[in-house]
Amino acid sequence: MDVRRVLPHPALRNVVRSFGERRASLGSRVLTFPLAARPQQIIDIYLGDPLRIRTKGGDLEAAPEIAVVGPQGSRRSQIYASGELHIFNILLQPAALHRLVGIDMTSLINEGIAARDVLGNRALGLRDAVLSARDFASRVAAAERWFGMMLEHDVAEDGIGCTSSRLLSARGNVRIDTLVKQSGLSARQFQRRFTTQVGLSPKRYARTARFDSTLTAHRNQPAKSWTHIIHEAGYFDQAHFVRECHTLVGLPPSQFIGDWENIFSLDMAEIYNS
Repeated sequence: MDVRRVLPHPALRNVVRSFGERRASLGSRVLTFPLAARPQQIIDIYLGDPLRIRTKGGDLEAAPEIAVVGPQGSRRSQIYASGELHIFNILLQPAALHRLVGIDMTSLINEGIAARDVLGNRALGLRDAVLSARDFASRVAAAERWFGMMLEHDVAEDGIGCTSSRLLSARGNVRIDTLVKQSGLSARQFQRRFTTQVGLSPKRYARTARFDSTLTAHRNQPAKSWTHIIHEAGYFDQAHFVRECHTLVGLPPSQFIGDWENIFSLDMAEIYNS
């Protein structure tokens, strides 16, 4: 697996967290893994064979050529990878899509849909620019130019973008009432604006970010005990983490982790959890 990841130009870092790309030749081998609860907003552009997705036990469907994937608040989908994988990946800031196109992000929770349904015809411009670029650096440059054009019509932030990014960077370990006070909004206003711009409520987003960071820590430090990882993530004890796994995944860790670890055969977390 060839995995690359770079930070965007500083002028774009309030909307883009990173650009990434991964390539692999799997042939007829099929890897499958669950799409776990996670806070990220992602744009995937397929330059090779697309991933296939089964949602809630339904039919297996190929991902769109360019897809927008919203935050995942619970396990609903199983991912299947095979053939020639070549995916250009854009990891967005938590409130980026709302800022760019004004979408109510609650409509994208647990969804991965054609980017044109979110971005309109502008999605075709992004797709064509990336597909016509000759290498990773050129694809990053093309995507940066596209975001630069999108930001020409940018609207002023109301603080939710900074707040949600801070909550994500802290892996969910920030008191929500502290964020409310710093925002200058009432608790009700903060809750409503955060949910609209990010998709999940502040509390749910914090829980999802913490859960996602815990899985990432296990991936990065496989020899480290779960007890240490769980405590460092901010859970009271193992029982607390098990309850969260039931809530966010619908399964106990013993039935979920082994299946989920297939994702690392593709090094996808190198991008998604950056």
